Amino acid sequence: MRSNALYRVNRVASFVIFSMAILWITVGYLAAPVLFAELPSKLAGEVAGKLFEFSSLIMQVTLIMLLGVYIGMEQSIRSIKTLVVALLFVCVLRFWIAPWMAEIKAAYPSGLTRASTDWAAFSTLHGIYQLLFLIVILLLLFWSIKKNGESRCQESKRESDQDKKTL
Repeated sequence: MRSNALYRVNRVASFVIFSMAILWITVGYLAAPVLFAELPSKLAGEVAGKLFEFSSLIMQVTLIMLLGVYIGMEQSIRSIKTLVVALLFVCVLRFWIAPWMAEIKAAYPSGLTRASTDWAAFSTLHGIYQLLFLIVILLLLFWSIKKNGESRCQESKRESDQDKKTL
């Protein structure tokens, strides 16, 4: 019975994590480029920053809830380590890199430009943010696909066991 509950949790978790990855892909690789193409740079950065902040909050809460479910089901850390690493990176983005970038931007009320003194620091932080952002997406997609595959294997095994019982 416990494996049946784990099967259902894995199916739902796989879908939820896949959806979170799609959310981040949408914000980072669809919405943000459109904002910068259509709006003045300063305004686009402010709106994109809010989108990243909100989507990161959703991601953090979702990961904490899923980790709580798996820990409550007494799953080994090995089975959820990808989610733990993803949560760690989300926290680094939310609580360290994003505030640091916002602090640099706040020092330039008319907007940060390439000629600004802090441009190199900001662009370095931005690059680190983008890299960690992509790594989180890849971790989530990997975990989701892996859990979905495990669920399919469990489903096939269960169907096979039922077929043996009917014979």
